[in-house]
Amino acid sequence: MPKTLRWWGLVLTLAVLPGTQAFSDPAGGIGGSGIHSGGIGGTGIHSGGIGGTGIQPGGIGGTGITALGVIQRFGSIYVNGREYALSPQTRYSVDGAAGTAKDLHLGDRVTVQAAADGRTIAQEVRVDHAVIGRVTEVNAAKRQFTILGETFQADEKISIAVRNSGQSLPFKVLQVGDVVSVSGLNRGGGYWLATAITRLYPADAAPARVPLLLRGQVDALYPDQNTLEVGATKLKVNGALLRAIQVGQSVVVRGEYTDGEARVESVSPTALAVQDVGNRVSLVGYLDRGGSGWTSDGVSLVESPHTLYANGDAADMRAGSMVAINGEVKAPGVVAVESVTFSINPMDFDLPPLPPVARGVGGNWERSENEGERPEINSPEIERPDVERPEVRPQVERPEILDGD
Repeated sequence: MPKTLRWWGLVLTLAVLPGTQAFSDPAGGIGGSGIHSGGIGGTGIHSGGIGGTGIQPGGIGGTGITALGVIQRFGSIYVNGREYALSPQTRYSVDGAAGTAKDLHLGDRVTVQAAADGRTIAQEVRVDHAVIGRVTEVNAAKRQFTILGETFQADEKISIAVRNSGQSLPFKVLQVGDVVSVSGLNRGGGYWLATAITRLYPADAAPARVPLLLRGQVDALYPDQNTLEVGATKLKVNGALLRAIQVGQSVVVRGEYTDGEARVESVSPTALAVQDVGNRVSLVGYLDRGGSGWTSDGVSLVESPHTLYANGDAADMRAGSMVAINGEVKAPGVVAVESVTFSINPMDFDLPPLPPVARGVGGNWERSENEGERPEINSPEIERPDVERPEVRPQVERPEILDGD
């Protein structure tokens, strides 16, 4: 048999061997949708235990799940260590406006509403930016910057995404006057941990009118001065906008910069993130002390003698502590806390390991430009070798030659 034919026969044999899967996509995507094959109708969904306690935030008896945290990984999306599959029916919003799956970015602060019927499919994903506005101060050495009086601390791994370009820039390029959107976790007192930064306009190319947005808690109202104080920020506001607002309320302030001056157009109460009684809750954020007890991100937290603690105990419940909370909605805006985990990193908390097949040379992860996304791996086409059929000549019987006598 010619060598090329033997090679081709070996390829065909390997392709049909039981358990052999050549050139598979480690992301397990279905039709390029990014939906992980283990996440729908399978058992590939990570249990998402809290702090190794074995407690799982998955639904019980068909209840739903509400997750409040940041997008840690794609494929579909991971939030607080759990994978939520994105389906054609999943709804998206960005700061209250309708969006698409393309609007989701690594580090975005999101609220995920999901079904918990054994498949953990996201029904709704809401992106809520902490702030949108002009940068007024930058401290590159400390990786800090200020917008609307709020101070943001950027992690060492965070880069700056450039809107609609797929490009990312190092933090050191951030300048005063840049217009950016920031996702992050509220530490209280006007301080935030930035988890995602997107530059909308560089300082030298910003239009005369750019958007303004700020989320936070109302710390003071001055109706006679038409002034509102949110976090560390005081804003001039039409007095009529303050009539339905109360101190201690979580709000979103919207407006625009006109010729460099901030103008507030609306002040709206923030919708409760946890409303459906009986829903399971997974929350990552900072603790704050409210008038009636502990809160995080506007959610009231109710401990009990049965609450479990990891990496600490009940005495470690302090304002400003980063925690992971697992519990159940007992009333709109109120969560009965089943477990608390201290000393976590919101970007990698409880994440399952990536499959070994995703490793590159030397064990390094092969990542796309958007760090954290599963790389898109295209299966190479195997071309059938062009085997030239050998020429077969007809056998000609040699005539018998008789020796002449």
